[in-house]
Amino acid sequence: MATLAERLNAWFADAATANAVGRLREPTTSEVAQAISEDPSHDVTISRSYLTALRNGSQTNPTVSVLSAIVRYFQSREMTLPVSVSALISEAPPAAAPEEKDEWAEALSDRQVRSIAMRAGRLTPEMREQLLSIMDVLDDPKSARSGSEEDDI
Repeated sequence: MATLAERLNAWFADAATANAVGRLREPTTSEVAQAISEDPSHDVTISRSYLTALRNGSQTNPTVSVLSAIVRYFQSREMTLPVSVSALISEAPPAAAPEEKDEWAEALSDRQVRSIAMRAGRLTPEMREQLLSIMDVLDDPKSARSGSEEDDI
């Protein structure tokens, strides 16, 4: 089961946005703490150090108002993960979903995988076909072995 820190860090990763050159950038802990503290819709203020402690797991019992403020921040972002207080603190996994959906969610929770997917989405169909061919070669253990054997010759 994922901890509060792991779920929170997954939200930070999911909230990453592409910069001008297409690299994904997560919001910083300072940016999130400042945005939460400046949000006029609630009276919660949160320091960068406290949010850091939540992210690294040294603080594990925030108040409901702090959790709600964190959720409100991430709900204002474009997210693929579910964002709610219950999703953040739930000990049980989400309702049973097909294994394929779980596999996709797990893969897309990785920042590098999302970055690759986002960049691939901007390629032409021909370039995507070339990229898939390269990935097929990388996935094939026989190709990897034969390539290394050729290097030895």
